[in-house]
Amino acid sequence: MLSKRELLARTLEKTGLGPLLSQTTGRWQGLVVFNYHRLGNQTTSPFDRALYSADQEIFEQQVQFLKKHYDVVRVADLEGVLHNRGRAVMITFDDGYLDNYELAFPVLKQHNVPATFFITSGFLDGGPVAWWDEIAWMVRNSPASELPPVLHECPAVSLRDAPDREQAVKTLLRFYKSLPIDLTVPFLQRLASLTGRGRCPTALGRDVWMNWDMIREMDQGGMDIGGHTVSHPVLSKTSTAMQRQEIFGSKLRIEQEIGHTVEAFSYPVGQPDSFTEETKQILRDAGYRWAFSFSGGFSPTGHQDDFDLPRVAVSPHLSRDLFRSMARLPWLFA
Repeated sequence: MLSKRELLARTLEKTGLGPLLSQTTGRWQGLVVFNYHRLGNQTTSPFDRALYSADQEIFEQQVQFLKKHYDVVRVADLEGVLHNRGRAVMITFDDGYLDNYELAFPVLKQHNVPATFFITSGFLDGGPVAWWDEIAWMVRNSPASELPPVLHECPAVSLRDAPDREQAVKTLLRFYKSLPIDLTVPFLQRLASLTGRGRCPTALGRDVWMNWDMIREMDQGGMDIGGHTVSHPVLSKTSTAMQRQEIFGSKLRIEQEIGHTVEAFSYPVGQPDSFTEETKQILRDAGYRWAFSFSGGFSPTGHQDDFDLPRVAVSPHLSRDLFRSMARLPWLFA
């Protein structure tokens, strides 16, 4: 059954009211940011399938629509869009997955459309499998039919069938994100034992990330590169010293590789409780100019907080009508 939001988007698109309202209302001035993580077919992935935003064909259709109807802007354009008057959209990717280079970059080049790629520098430098992918891998490959609580207050989860395992991944990821940083490794170690699979082999993660040659090619090919920490912790759950290490360290590493400064950052996880005012100040100290969250919404002209620019998630379940309505009427759908 379609949601009321989906039904409204479908009606507006099919009747032509969506485009009409977008053109006639004075309320839509500002910036809408569409955020992606991965492109491709999520059904065969041993990792976190919720990270897949679209396949390449759908992504190309979305890019074509945005290019036809809006200014698709880069980081250098943000000052004008947010503090003057304009109507613009932005395309961003988080984390640094290889499919960003293999599937997204060719589409963007073909249509001469820019995007910003926020890079977790430690993953490109041969770090471990990302914690969300490791949790999904352990759950998906466990011979167990259920798991007791991994840590105190963590719910037990069923692994009886594929839908149960998908729900278990979501439940365990949600709990992990709530943990203080000093409990994250014990959580992963305990989960490895309970699932009977052990920790995910590091080798499985070596082929899922871009390398620095790819990053440089995209940077020189009209894309923007931004920071996304070194190891992707939930920054609000870490100490001040660790936040500084993650923020300063990733920025320095990226700038060493691409040969110029980066000005934009996206918060890992990106929800309102994932970062703090202290996090924002550390970003300013590091030399960042902009920072993006990930909890929906858009930035109207005159938006007051350059270190909390909202983004909307693109997912495989996002219909064409709802995607277009997000761009046309962001105050209602984004």
